[in-house]
Amino acid sequence: MLLPALLALLSLLAFTLNTYAETPGSTNLVPIMTSNTAPSGIVTSSSIWSSNHQPYQVFDGKDTDYGWSSAEHVVQGWISYEFETPVIVNAYSLQARTKFIDYKTESPKDWTFEGWDGSQWIVLDTQSNISGWESNVKKEFSFSNDVEYKKYRLNITKNNGNTSYVTLGAMEMMYNPVSLPTEPTPTTTTELTPTPTPTPTPTPIVTIEPTPTATPEESTGNRAMLIITMDTGLEKEFDLSITEVNAFLDWYDARDAGTGPAKFAINKHDNNKGPFSKRTDYVIFDKILTFEVNEY
Repeated sequence: MLLPALLALLSLLAFTLNTYAETPGSTNLVPIMTSNTAPSGIVTSSSIWSSNHQPYQVFDGKDTDYGWSSAEHVVQGWISYEFETPVIVNAYSLQARTKFIDYKTESPKDWTFEGWDGSQWIVLDTQSNISGWESNVKKEFSFSNDVEYKKYRLNITKNNGNTSYVTLGAMEMMYNPVSLPTEPTPTTTTELTPTPTPTPTPTPIVTIEPTPTATPEESTGNRAMLIITMDTGLEKEFDLSITEVNAFLDWYDARDAGTGPAKFAINKHDNNKGPFSKRTDYVIFDKILTFEVNEY
């Protein structure tokens, strides 16, 4: 008698677990991709910067790689994912690639999220003037959609000002089930006999002396953002100590006076490090158009 009861209990537990696993939720519908075609589906893009900037890297679950980047001097583009079977997508999330110092200007500003119906792209969501990208912070978007599409894409028409490329660090596509509102239960209203409203006693007004606002102290930081604009219009931004900034200024003044080397080496520190132990950016004196120093 004990064995049949245990088998029945295990069968009930297995049914409950299977039912829960099949319940739709707001999880990412795209698997963790290891290439543009593995483990399933197909990832494509309008262009790439290099072989290290493949579009599947926005779906690989990592925030330490190069992510996706368009070709050089192309500041718009698209990334698409094709499912094996049609699915409903009504939400997605985007994340900037934060490995590079220019990620705020490289990231998308205007775009549409679209589904492919077999003959044309159908616009499902439109976003514009999206800025304020932060390190390792997702931006999530949802929209109304009850149509299954096999292929979806993010079509970026403008970035946040970078003149070299548009980039993306991570992307998710999701389905959020929409809960239907329940019918309201009718209630019976009981007629109440009104009672006289008492005349309120006036409350004395208390005058509060304003507290003078303290004058903010000047910044006593010892770091600065050095922004160098090259004669091509390209901006280079470096987060440096004041000592490093002063070394750059001394070199620039000396070179402007006709002495010193033609180039200056700037240590990138933790920015754009990649697999290397150290990366150094060399700026050429004759190629510098302007520069500015913002202390903080």
